[in-house]
Amino acid sequence: MFSAKSTLSAVATMVAMAPLSTHAHMILKEPHPYGVQTKGPLAADGSDFPCKGIPYTVNTMNEWPVGSTQQLAFIGTAVHGGGSCQVAVTTDPKPTKESKFKVIHSFEGGCPASIPGNYPDLPGQDDPNTFPFEVIPELPNGQATMAWVWWNKVGNREMYMACAPVTVTGGSNDTAAFDGLPDMARANSGGDSCTTVQGRDYTFANPGKYKTSGGTGPFVDLCAGGAAPGGGAGSGSASSPAPVPAPAPAPANPVVSSTAPVSSAAPISSSAADSTSSVIAITRLRTIKTVHAPMPPLTSAADGIFAPLASPAPQPTTQPPQAPACAVPAPTSGNDTATGTTCSPDGSLICSADGTQFAICSWGHAVFGAVAQGTKCTNGTIGTIAKRNDYSHRNQRSAV
Repeated sequence: MFSAKSTLSAVATMVAMAPLSTHAHMILKEPHPYGVQTKGPLAADGSDFPCKGIPYTVNTMNEWPVGSTQQLAFIGTAVHGGGSCQVAVTTDPKPTKESKFKVIHSFEGGCPASIPGNYPDLPGQDDPNTFPFEVIPELPNGQATMAWVWWNKVGNREMYMACAPVTVTGGSNDTAAFDGLPDMARANSGGDSCTTVQGRDYTFANPGKYKTSGGTGPFVDLCAGGAAPGGGAGSGSASSPAPVPAPAPAPANPVVSSTAPVSSAAPISSSAADSTSSVIAITRLRTIKTVHAPMPPLTSAADGIFAPLASPAPQPTTQPPQAPACAVPAPTSGNDTATGTTCSPDGSLICSADGTQFAICSWGHAVFGAVAQGTKCTNGTIGTIAKRNDYSHRNQRSAV
């Protein structure tokens, strides 16, 4: 298991080697999607819902025996701090706007990752996290379409969706049990939709009985942002916008409702340093329970990158002016810096004044952490500290 310090050291090493460029959006790798995948989110007006309007062309049919374990796997590095995902199924092989998607598994928090920002941008890089789920007995036999949907934690308020063809065997011969499953949630996609709140992990009004909980929080309802402009309130939300309640802090030990582990293909580093108490556990096989020291509830200072949120508690009415460049924090006693600062441009490597800390500017926000032992951050570059050569001094003393 990695500690926060060793994880940050790995981040520093990766940052020193990786180019800083535009991050690749996430593409569904497994189950095998149909058609030609595009990297962006759904249109904000919902015009390309469902499945981004991609023509139905089966590249690989996914065989789903009931009771088998399948997994979500992705290509890309722009995980946007994670967020929450659902796996849903419609019995329509070629989905339309009238298709009903039923939830077979919900991932509340930590999907498709649980890091502060994005992974370093490596073209064609796989997300190291995979998310297992079971082919449940409620599914009817025959051809169907699976949908993966994701609401990102940081960045623009978006909804991502990709679809895959599946053939279910060993399931039900009718749709009664399937019809009783909860409907797939919708947010940030127009129509009868709602909006999410920046910087939070999301819970679903009706996640279903097959659920995995993870992430670092804070947690709020998916529709805490209220109704979408010109649309309804979305699934499981109030009928009109309401002040956002103070989010619940992450539990001391995140609960994993499902028994399936979240596996990791290979170690990879984060593009931004995590806070002092957060651990990014990336192993060959792990469950979300391995995140044994989650991030504490964010304060107003740590939420500097997020839009101001309404809260029952009084909030300051003014915001400090945003600096054009990253304000480098004063050196600390050696612990990772938990308070973020504003910065620009995105993707730039920021060094502290004494060179012992670094951060990657992500969405105008930088969270500093210690560099790896034996390295120093100087002028946007992390390099090895040159060892002092005392050879000439010893020779001088010998000559005397």
